[in-house]
Amino acid sequence: MEIFKLNIPNKKEYVISARLAATSVAGIHGYDIEKVDDIRLAVGEACNNVVLHGRGSKSIDIVIQVEEKFMKISVSDQGEGFIHGQISSPTPEDYMGSGLGLYIIDSLMDEMVVESEQEKGTTIHMIKNR
Repeated sequence: MEIFKLNIPNKKEYVISARLAATSVAGIHGYDIEKVDDIRLAVGEACNNVVLHGRGSKSIDIVIQVEEKFMKISVSDQGEGFIHGQISSPTPEDYMGSGLGLYIIDSLMDEMVVESEQEKGTTIHMIKNR
């Protein structure tokens, strides 16, 4: 098992750093180009989620854990948090141009779990199998 950690400021300009790090780690560990691209996009969406909704968080923590059969990526903030069950899937009639991040991540990755607690922050755990 290998663990890669990155802490970036909670600013949109730094999201590319997280995407590049995840892309590099996936490539080094033999993920094919389609899976690398899924990982890149999912990490970008998770970090953008923090930038847009992680009020009160000054930074974003990214932890990439590489196992033999999968890669687990956790993106965390120390913001206000939210109650995950209260967010419903957007319908075409109600869609306002944002709010698809978690649904995109869930469709790209093999597993996604969101942990959030009000006043303690949010962590999005994502797994991509080999």
